[in-house]
Amino acid sequence: MKARPMMMGMALSFVATLAVAGDDGVRGASGQGPVTGSEDRPAVPAVKNLNSRPGYWTPERYRNARPMPLPTGDDALPQAMPDEAPGGRSEPLPSAGESRSGQPPLLDAPEREPLEKRLYLPDESRSDNTGPDAVAPTQQRAKTAAIPLDVGVGRAYFSSQTLVPVAADREYPYAAIGQLFFTVPGEGDFACSGAVVAPRLVLTAGHCVHSGANGEQGWFANLEFVPAYRDGVAPFSTWKASAAFVTDPWYNGKGNVPNSADYALLEMDDQLVGGVSRRIGEVVGFLGYQTNSLYPNHAHLIGYPSAFDSGERMHQVTAQSYRRERKYNTVTYGSDMNEGSSGGPWVINFGPAATGQTGADDPARNRIIGVTSYGFQTTELQGSSTLDGNFSSLLNKGCARREGNC
Repeated sequence: MKARPMMMGMALSFVATLAVAGDDGVRGASGQGPVTGSEDRPAVPAVKNLNSRPGYWTPERYRNARPMPLPTGDDALPQAMPDEAPGGRSEPLPSAGESRSGQPPLLDAPEREPLEKRLYLPDESRSDNTGPDAVAPTQQRAKTAAIPLDVGVGRAYFSSQTLVPVAADREYPYAAIGQLFFTVPGEGDFACSGAVVAPRLVLTAGHCVHSGANGEQGWFANLEFVPAYRDGVAPFSTWKASAAFVTDPWYNGKGNVPNSADYALLEMDDQLVGGVSRRIGEVVGFLGYQTNSLYPNHAHLIGYPSAFDSGERMHQVTAQSYRRERKYNTVTYGSDMNEGSSGGPWVINFGPAATGQTGADDPARNRIIGVTSYGFQTTELQGSSTLDGNFSSLLNKGCARREGNC
């Protein structure tokens, strides 16, 4: 690897702050560090120290993990969809605030190759079956199927597609996104989606970490994150969570959605790479973040929906904000992803900039503005809680728990 000590020192020790943006509260600096809360400070996030059972995840358990059911927001669905497309200029846009992009991995590809390991072998591996006529594995982790209508409903337009090429998931920024395996006590093993947002922190949905009810008894167990998971393979190893953080609105929300803050953070254990202790963000990089930016906006929604490729491959949807639910502090976008996509990131300015691309009003790259929280039984929409002061408080808690987390 080319020596980059100066880059590492600057990138991983920087602590970012947020700018106050008028009545909309705080819009976050993204990527590198904690942010300050809004003037109305949210309740302190709930924290759980985790002790995963050694050797718990076996090939059989990986294979049998079910996609986490996507909570339904049908009770909050209006009887009539809006006739006008959102994002008009009838209301003022939020002010820009400060922003900071994510961080590519610090390790070169040859240094990461020894980390690859096979977790299990799907019934029909798709690893060498990537042509246009490729058939999905017979193994299905769910019996539901998405409606094949990319145009969405009303004006909730979106485009849904697998990665091209499939191997793009080994490269940043896709590599910072992955599948989260965990155990729901008394119910079995499940899988969600998530993304690395700091050198040691993974962002996912609150309902992928805690039931939203029963206090201390509501925490899930054996949480393990697999960045760039595909077809039973962990290309950058598996990473165990040492602590979990959920917002107060989710912890005390009785598991109901829409929820004003259905998101969570996981602190990941370090592991040896070439004899050197490394954080997950050094290996796969991490995405940035930005608060109060779900509406109006356009984003990549990324995750592992069970309806496509049996949940064995990363999937992406591009869409714009469709409807803001002020009552719940959530926003819906057009999407055909289903269970298993919970916790997947919603990213603005996804990917690298082209030469000469300076950006428009908001040019910083690869910032998460939401995570998949809920969907609907009758229409192709998904919702996310707004990253706001609750997210700021959550991130501050996660960053402060251990030196070097951010």
